[in-house]
Amino acid sequence: MGGQVIGILNITDKIDGGEYSACDLELLDAFAPQLAIALDRTVLKKKAGELEQLSITDPLTGLLNRRYLEVRLAEEINGLSRHDYWLSFLMIDVDNFKSYNDTFSHPEGDKALKLIAHTLKENLRGADVATRYGGEEFSVLLPQTDINEAILTAERIRSAVEKIAVLNRKVTVSIGVAACSKELCSAALLVSTADRSLYEAKRAGKNTISANNIV
Repeated sequence: MGGQVIGILNITDKIDGGEYSACDLELLDAFAPQLAIALDRTVLKKKAGELEQLSITDPLTGLLNRRYLEVRLAEEINGLSRHDYWLSFLMIDVDNFKSYNDTFSHPEGDKALKLIAHTLKENLRGADVATRYGGEEFSVLLPQTDINEAILTAERIRSAVEKIAVLNRKVTVSIGVAACSKELCSAALLVSTADRSLYEAKRAGKNTISANNIV
């Protein structure tokens, strides 16, 4: 098709054992281009899917990225208007990460971020959405989760990260937690409240959790 080989059509013996005729050849000539188009569209669709996946995935950690988070967050908040449940959000920041990079180099810092991303995946439910928010910040969207459940999840993550062994130096995270119900919730408010909680955790000495309900 267009001078490009799309595939190979292999014709074997006829069912009745007879010879192929000119009519058979005409039928194949008419059928093969249609099959080539179908195959080509399938390949293009697969490539488009792969490109779409790349566009919403952080290349370093393999987590979903902020672009995907914004879309998913809007969907979850829209769902709140139809269901009576809570939505929680975690903002996670690696403590003293600049110092870690300066001491051990940026490639080692990248390794630490990958390990933290893996730890997030290991400590979340299938419905939870972990993303790399930017730099050394991560975020987690927790659908149908109230603030008490979110705090338990945050503590599980904090404790697991603390156990990561990298270059004989402990890596820790501070976590800000926010939760809202359908009565009062927006994407901007949920993220800003989690961000405020994160700064409270930082001011409290790092390697800790702070939480706020949106009321």
